[in-house]
Amino acid sequence: MAASVIKQRTIEKFIMSEFVQGNLNTKEQVSCMLILIQKKLGMSVEQASDFMRNAIGINT
Repeated sequence: MAASVIKQRTIEKFIMSEFVQGNLNTKEQVSCMLILIQKKLGMSVEQASDFMRNAIGINT
């Protein structure tokens, strides 16, 4: 459980870093990030999308 939370927080920080550096500007870059989230955290596309939105502060 704790390892999963640590893994999620690490990936969130990575996403924030990439967003701030401007590395999530294209559809292709966002798709690659979603695939990474899906593989590393075992999430569906919808879950990965929500996770990424929350990580960069876009809560819809």
